[in-house]
Amino acid sequence: MTTITDPSYVNSALINPRALRLVEAFKDALARLRDEEGLTFDDINAVTDVLQQMQQATGVPLALAAMPLYGELFQGGQDGYTPSEDVNSPTFVPGSPRIDNPGTLPMRPDEPGIPLVVSGRVLDGHGQPLTGAKLDIYHAANNGNYSGLWDDGQPKYNLRGHLFTDEDGRFTFTTITPVAYADATTMAVDRVVEAAAALGRSLYRPAHIHYEVHHPDLITPWRGETYFKGDPVIPVDFVGAKIAHPALQGDTSLHEDPEDIAGHGFQGPYRTMEFDFVLKTRTSPDTITPKAGKA
Repeated sequence: MTTITDPSYVNSALINPRALRLVEAFKDALARLRDEEGLTFDDINAVTDVLQQMQQATGVPLALAAMPLYGELFQGGQDGYTPSEDVNSPTFVPGSPRIDNPGTLPMRPDEPGIPLVVSGRVLDGHGQPLTGAKLDIYHAANNGNYSGLWDDGQPKYNLRGHLFTDEDGRFTFTTITPVAYADATTMAVDRVVEAAAALGRSLYRPAHIHYEVHHPDLITPWRGETYFKGDPVIPVDFVGAKIAHPALQGDTSLHEDPEDIAGHGFQGPYRTMEFDFVLKTRTSPDTITPKAGKA
């Protein structure tokens, strides 16, 4: 049995004032929910029970299981121009191979999906190109699985690669068009399905492409996802509709002309998408108008 010999019981040198403020603010927020919305202890237990069931079913860390609850709160980047995520993606795998610019993401010879050619630029707040910016690019396969996370038959870096922008800040790469997906393991948990339905959310995530953008002049690396304008899943996104900020949604065009298709070396129709990143550097203005860039 441990006995306390220090009459103060607390080492004051270890006290973290910020931690104290955050805990008090959190308790104040819960108190307001209790008084104004009728929050009960049973409500809190119900939430933690759902999160634990999701964690047990999927094996993901509990913090990741809770991401749908708080992900939207950390969708920032307004001061860094193109909105970004302050939460690192659990689907990132380091060490992806370098591809040419223009180039093609590594994929299997029979990779299912409609070909997609993505192009755009990386610009600073003055509209000037960021030459040599590194873009780490990846997305899920058509079955909703990300390569390198578990053995599902995909090569480790399938649909993953990185490239560097040219002197005009431009990048171009070919991949397959992502699709909306849902985690089958999560969908098998009845309480999760019920909770999503109660909140008016789908268990699907809208189609998206992940990026990390690095450059020595950037205030901070950009991490986040781009989406496809008009995707019906966006308003009911499992992680939250605000994650797919309008500035992160790009237009796509379908190309069906046989000569055009043949000229690009495809076997059937393909899509194109144009998206510019406008990012804050050490010499960029504090704010820009929406017209300063496409993003």
